[in-house]
Amino acid sequence: MTRPWKRMGIGLKIALLAWSVTLLALLIFVAAIIPEQQRIFIENLNSKGRGSAVSLQDVAASALVTQDFSTVVDHCLQLLKGDPALRYLVLVRMDGYSLISDHSGWRQGNLDTTWRPAERRERSGIEFKPMFGMRVFNYSIPFNYSGIEWGWIHIGLSLDSYEGSIAKVYFRTAVLAMICVAISAAASIGYARRLVRPIGSLHEVVRAVARGHLFARADVRSGDEIESLAHSFNRMTAALQHRDRILESVRFAAQTLLSTDDWRTVIRDVLAKLGQSAEVGSAYLFENHPGPDGALHFSQRYAWIAPGCGPSQAPARWRNLSWHAAGLDSWADIFQRGEFASAHVRELGDAERAVIDPQVKSLMLMPIMIGGAWWGLIGYDQWNQEREWNDAERDSLKAAADMLRAAIERKRTQDALLEAKQTLEQRVRERTCELQEQMSAKERAHAALAEAQQNLVEISRRAGMAEVATGVLHNVGNVLNSVNVSVTLVHHRLRRSGARDLEQVLALLREHEADLPRFLASDPRGQSFPNFLSQLTEHLAKENDWVRNEVKSVMRHVEHIKEIVAMQQSYAQVSGLRERLAVSQLMEDALQINAAAFQRHGIELERHYETLPSLLLERHKVLQVLVNILRNAKEALVEGGAASKIIRIRIANSPDQTLQISIADNGIGIAPENLTRIFQHGFTTRKTGHGFGLHSGALAAKEMGGSLSVQSDGLGRGATFVLELPIAGQCESA
Repeated sequence: MTRPWKRMGIGLKIALLAWSVTLLALLIFVAAIIPEQQRIFIENLNSKGRGSAVSLQDVAASALVTQDFSTVVDHCLQLLKGDPALRYLVLVRMDGYSLISDHSGWRQGNLDTTWRPAERRERSGIEFKPMFGMRVFNYSIPFNYSGIEWGWIHIGLSLDSYEGSIAKVYFRTAVLAMICVAISAAASIGYARRLVRPIGSLHEVVRAVARGHLFARADVRSGDEIESLAHSFNRMTAALQHRDRILESVRFAAQTLLSTDDWRTVIRDVLAKLGQSAEVGSAYLFENHPGPDGALHFSQRYAWIAPGCGPSQAPARWRNLSWHAAGLDSWADIFQRGEFASAHVRELGDAERAVIDPQVKSLMLMPIMIGGAWWGLIGYDQWNQEREWNDAERDSLKAAADMLRAAIERKRTQDALLEAKQTLEQRVRERTCELQEQMSAKERAHAALAEAQQNLVEISRRAGMAEVATGVLHNVGNVLNSVNVSVTLVHHRLRRSGARDLEQVLALLREHEADLPRFLASDPRGQSFPNFLSQLTEHLAKENDWVRNEVKSVMRHVEHIKEIVAMQQSYAQVSGLRERLAVSQLMEDALQINAAAFQRHGIELERHYETLPSLLLERHKVLQVLVNILRNAKEALVEGGAASKIIRIRIANSPDQTLQISIADNGIGIAPENLTRIFQHGFTTRKTGHGFGLHSGALAAKEMGGSLSVQSDGLGRGATFVLELPIAGQCESA
């Protein structure tokens, strides 16, 4: 928001400033005179109190000699009666005894120390006296007699005269101040109007110029800086008017050159407009061209000459003139650099003056550059008097040169297009034939590409089927190995079964069937039958339990095979069924599948299980991954050949709510260059391996939203496989 001070006119500002200075001087005067008047009035009261105190002091001195205080009291009452301005007279001894006189009479009393201060000096001032209930001017003077500090004399004077005098001073000062304020305001306004009148006239002219009336001029004759400012403004307005004519000519040149196809048809009108606006004697256009001798020549092609300034046609000496032969090499060097030249003719050399009309006094030349090459130049001549060229004139000439350059380049482009148009149809026909041939080739290529894509899709489908089949076979093969081990153990156990001993017992019983009671009672072999049958029954019961357990293990393996096949059949269509499982039990199932192999190779197991809740997991996918990792660890331990073969299993819950199952072995380890390749399809470092187990395990972990990773410090340092599965939000206890 604009401040009110900024919205005021300059006349009002000057008037306010002058008036403010007057008011400030008046305030300083009032601030100085009123305190001085108050001081004078106080001094008068002080003088009157001093006189009364001296008169009373003389009477009190004689009363001290006679010890007759009635004389003092009478004198006090006479003073009070003779001067109404006296309010009270008080004599106080140092012990507090006092004689108090006022217009109501006199009395004795004992006053406090405020009436007899310790510092004995003259005191005066306006005070409120509670004992008399009024404001008075109190004058106090210590009273000494014969060198003895006897007491104090207090004179109370009325303030009526003092306050009346002060009121009169304030009133007279206020009236005088108001008169001075009025006179100063009138004088300030009159002076401001007289001072601002030429500024206002100049302001009106400025507003007219701002509205576009460049012909307006300021007529100020104040004889001071404002008149000088008005003259400078008039010169500036004339320069603006001249610049406006120049800009109009540039606009005309741009519009004319851009609206025509051939600049040569309008160049004379353009030169005339430029010359008239610049108020020069002539405006012309020179073009460079090669001469008969191969050197660079120039000729005046077009010119405009103001009336009365010379011939309407260019002299013959300005046609087919050599820059070098005419001695104009210095100018040629300047123009080839794209720089303009301006000079007074009298300052030029003989060679330059020889090609210039004698009536020309000043000139300005601007080169025209096309494609980085010097094409020619455009120039102004000032006839009959010298002239200093200003920036507006130089800029207008440069703008004209740039527009001519654009027009000439456009004309050249149009000519080139017309020339190219003659052969364009033939080129189009040739190109059309080429495009038709390319389109035919493209169609053939598209057909071949479609066939190749179809073949590629079929190959990819078969490769996917082969990969799925390989995964199935690998996982089934792992389980079948365990089934084969269990069946082999059952077979060997049944071959050594105690059932054959039972056949021998039956044969012996058939042999003594006729005398069976005697045989059982008296024959030592018959007597041992009960004990033998008891042991045989116990042995067969244990054997039966072991066989049943192995059969259950085989059944679990077969069930696992069925789940693997079912899972692979539904691959990429429906994710597996999730069950709430105890992770430790799932790990024990995987260990049981490989238990025979671990026992056969003397592999020790170290278990480190954290207590975890039951989790929602895909049983057979997790089991498949764990079986593959354990089998891989077993093979690494066998291949490593360490005396102590150990597999360490750790189940834990990480801080980021992820189930971590790590299986570490001290087997042969993994080379660093193989750590990034071990999960690739078909990669293996074993002669009997096929590279499908870890690959399928990594895919299964990814399908469950987890990951399978491996760490190894190198060959001979063992390896650790880590299966991570998300378990966030699962909280039911196992």
